[in-house]
Amino acid sequence: MPNRATLLCLACTLTATLVGCGGGGPERVIVTGTVTYRGQPVKEGQIRFFPFEGTKAPMSGAQIVEGQYAVEAKGGVVVGKHRIEITAYRPDPRFRELAESLPPDATELERPPQQQYIPKKYNTNSDLRITIPPGSGKITKNFDLPD
Repeated sequence: MPNRATLLCLACTLTATLVGCGGGGPERVIVTGTVTYRGQPVKEGQIRFFPFEGTKAPMSGAQIVEGQYAVEAKGGVVVGKHRIEITAYRPDPRFRELAESLPPDATELERPPQQQYIPKKYNTNSDLRITIPPGSGKITKNFDLPD
């Protein structure tokens, strides 16, 4: 007859097998693409996908770097309907001279205040939408924000 430690080890192994290693949960899709504003790549920013209309999942997002983004964390964006918000910051134009005089290795505290320059219709008041169908694999979605 197996001893108590062997039975406990066997029970833990069986439980781990039945529960799995976190592989459950909603289906996700990697979403990549470009973001331009007034025809120019967004140098630095963020893109966020907020579930709505019955899609139950946390928000997904990624950094925009030189106009490119890739939502890959945790497997990407959950399948369903999402509202998209895009934000980007640049030095406040009132401090242009200060910004231009700083060395490239200036700390965040030395840099001038930042200004969010993407219009609200693409972030806080966004009507940008995407529907990600099940089984769609990787999706490319580009955003050209005219103004």
